[in-house]
Amino acid sequence: MLMLGIKSTNQTLGPALRAAIAATAAIDLLIGLAFLLGPELGLTLWPTPIPLALMRFIGAIVFANGVGALMIVRRPTWENARTLFTVALVYGIVVLLALLYQLLVVGAAPLFWIYVVVDAVFLIPIGAIFWAYERASMLRQGLQAPAMSRGQL
Repeated sequence: MLMLGIKSTNQTLGPALRAAIAATAAIDLLIGLAFLLGPELGLTLWPTPIPLALMRFIGAIVFANGVGALMIVRRPTWENARTLFTVALVYGIVVLLALLYQLLVVGAAPLFWIYVVVDAVFLIPIGAIFWAYERASMLRQGLQAPAMSRGQL
C-alpha cells in the first residue's frame, strides 16, 4: 500500500506490547463503563464534582479508546496501532500540561499530583514505543522523505 509516498510496513507488534494493549483495552472499557453508568451506580470517580452529562461524555471517550485498543489486539500491526498511540501521546501531554497549570497556577487540590504522576508514568512508555516503531518504520523505508506528486494521495 502506498499512501503519501510512504510504503506500508505492517510491522507486527511484539507479544508483550500486545498483552499491554489488551490490558489497556480491558481497563479502558471498564473505566468507560464506570463513567457512563456512574450516575446510576452512585460512583464517584473524580475528586471534584462532575456534571452528569460530562461524566457520560468522558465515559464514551474512554470506552471508545478501549474499543480501538481491542481492534489493535485483533490485528496487531504498527499500521493499526499508530493512530491510537498518537492520540494517547497527544492526550497524555495535554492532560499533563493542564494538570500542572491547575496545580501551579489555579491552585487545584494537592490530590491531583497523583494524576500528574500516573499520567507521566504512562507517557514515558507510550512515547518510547511510538518513537521506536516510527523510527523502525522510517529505517525500513530507507529514511526517504515522502514524495508528493500529482494524483498521489
